[in-house]
Amino acid sequence: MTLDDWLTRTGTKEDAFAASIGTSQAAVNRYRHGLRVPRPPVMARIAQATGGAVTANDFHGLTG
Repeated sequence: MTLDDWLTRTGTKEDAFAASIGTSQAAVNRYRHGLRVPRPPVMARIAQATGGAVTANDFHGLTG
């Protein structure tokens, strides 16, 4: 599942999600829209914050 899908389905705002993973809202927006791929430590926090729904593979168009 993409980060955009997860944020939309859960109704999570970018700024709240950013705070939960320790990054900026602008970075989350870039991740969400495919303008930037998170570094491995941030990817791990995204996976944890989404309960494993969004993984590193989702940023590369791969299926898990």
